[in-house]
Amino acid sequence: MLNLHLPVLRKEVVYYLNLKKGDIVFDGTLGGAGHTVEIIKAIAPTGKVIGADLDSQALSTATRNLKSLGLTDYVEIVNDNFSNVTEILKKLEISYLDGFFLDLGLSSIQIDISGRGFSYLKNQKLDMRFSEKTKLNAEYILNNYSEEDLSDIFYRYGEERWSARIARSIINFRHVKKLESTGELVEIIKRTIPAKYRYRGHPAKKIFQAIRIEVNSELENLKKALEESLGVLRPGGRIVIISYHSLEDRIVKATFEKFSGRCICPPKLPICSCGAITVGKIITRRAARPSENEVRENPRSKSAKLRAFEKI
Repeated sequence: MLNLHLPVLRKEVVYYLNLKKGDIVFDGTLGGAGHTVEIIKAIAPTGKVIGADLDSQALSTATRNLKSLGLTDYVEIVNDNFSNVTEILKKLEISYLDGFFLDLGLSSIQIDISGRGFSYLKNQKLDMRFSEKTKLNAEYILNNYSEEDLSDIFYRYGEERWSARIARSIINFRHVKKLESTGELVEIIKRTIPAKYRYRGHPAKKIFQAIRIEVNSELENLKKALEESLGVLRPGGRIVIISYHSLEDRIVKATFEKFSGRCICPPKLPICSCGAITVGKIITRRAARPSENEVRENPRSKSAKLRAFEKI
């Protein structure tokens, strides 16, 4: 059965990648191949997509979807992290790309089907790994990290104002029994955050985000991928990134500003140390956002921001 999730900002992705027939495009978050299908339409019959994903379950779904649409000949599927784009292209004997694309959101497959504890709305095992090859998982973090370390990742990666109190509650829970399920974690968070502060979204959202980022080294991989992508793009090639929270978006925005030659050092620093050199131009002065119609059709697109950069 075809399981093609709704690709966020579908038209905008194709527009900002500025695709043409014969282009070679790297899609580092293949997922269910929703965006890949749209990219193929723009670059066929002579173009190629390198579709990478750490999640083997997502790759299986993408392969089935592409096969059902007769598009497998246009895609080279790779089970790897997008941060390894240089090595991936080397193995495939591809020298340069015309486009580099990432959709950093969790796929519907991961949230609804994987059973790996990505959703705070389901009671599942504490895992949150994109790949089974990753050694660190959510259960280990919650049962072995110190109170100080838990509080730190909740604040840094979740921007959670109640990070210290939630960390203390987890430690207290651990004194009684091992923390094993997402349901247990959600109940701890609900009991810890004062009721009058729970009105803005689900109270566990920020904590789940923080743990997932820690498990998968998401921010470090994003920084590495952005740096590597520039080195494998042809002049005129574009980088297009969709992010879903402020931590990712700030990294993308700052990196593009650095690539455009703008110094991103702290204002009080006497000498520039960021190494900013003009290597291209920012295409999206303000991030592109989904329309009201798209948000109605696909509520998960609500927080999406798209930024694009072109190499000179």
